[in-house]
Amino acid sequence: MNRIRCIALALVLVAAAVPALAQQTEQLVLDEVVSGSFGKVWAAVQRAMDENKCGKPQNLKVIEPEDVDGFYRGIYVSDYCVLASGEETTEDEMEKFGKLPRIRNGVWVNGRIQYRLNVREERRNETRIILKAELSGFEEYITNQMHFWNSNGDLERKMMALIKQYTAEEVKKATEQED
Repeated sequence: MNRIRCIALALVLVAAAVPALAQQTEQLVLDEVVSGSFGKVWAAVQRAMDENKCGKPQNLKVIEPEDVDGFYRGIYVSDYCVLASGEETTEDEMEKFGKLPRIRNGVWVNGRIQYRLNVREERRNETRIILKAELSGFEEYITNQMHFWNSNGDLERKMMALIKQYTAEEVKKATEQED
């Protein structure tokens, strides 16, 4: 009889773990090389963050060329960019960007995203951008905690496209000034 209880308990534990594992998704990492100097890409990153109302960055670091291998590098960690707030709209809005953690009867009161970028000059007028993001939200009714999860990639792709667009504009503006 004890053996049957142990097997039943093991089955219950496995059944409980499967939905939790299925809920997790891989974090999307975008890696792009763009035509433009480090300075132009860096300006484009800051402009894109400002446009998305991400506020002052939590971490902003530029590593000078002589400190590494002759190329600039930069790390940009945005502040949390608010995507939704309010009990009525947050869950619906955040579901567009990723699968929220499953909390039975949970009440989501805000949702946000944080971008992490590594910008590295590869060679003259060629810069690599690595972008990651993480969604989070505050659940007020059951856990009264902030929860974090991976996004579906839509916001990361939009941010990367915006950075590439602004980089192209910066390069174009610089070439027009040279003429």
